[in-house]
Amino acid sequence: MIPITYYILLSAILFTIGVLGVLLRRNAIVVFMSVELMLNAANLALVAFARERLSIDGQVLVFS
Repeated sequence: MIPITYYILLSAILFTIGVLGVLLRRNAIVVFMSVELMLNAANLALVAFARERLSIDGQVLVFS
């Protein structure tokens, strides 16, 4: 089983890449892709914390 710290670290890296893409690029498509990357990073963190707590609430929030 993979520890939660790996998921959170991956989520932080993806979110940082997304923030850098929003701040450094002027192309609208790239900015939208960066925002999508940030949203996916937040979803990954929610699912990881839900799995850690053995709750389905985070997964329901992601898929709703």
